[in-house]
Amino acid sequence: MMNDQELITMEINIGGEPIQVTVPFRNQELTRNVEEEINNMFSRWRHSFPERSEKGLLAMIAYRYASYYAELKQTHMEALHKAEECLSLAAKAPDAG
Repeated sequence: MMNDQELITMEINIGGEPIQVTVPFRNQELTRNVEEEINNMFSRWRHSFPERSEKGLLAMIAYRYASYYAELKQTHMEALHKAEECLSLAAKAPDAG
């Protein structure tokens, strides 16, 4: 029986390129969903930008996902700072009981 944290190697296909990725066992479905989402975007953008090479399309997709990640990271950091601020205020507040 595999542990959810145990790493496995999967082969996925991105834009016609097979690649191997190593992911925790529990992330197999997530990995397949990401593969499908990227390939759907690749297909849509291939029709929307017929003058772009496959390499150019993959670069555009890489930028899109990197920008999503950067936005999420920034939002996470802002929430973390706000939570720390709230905890600090709560620690300084006199007991209500």
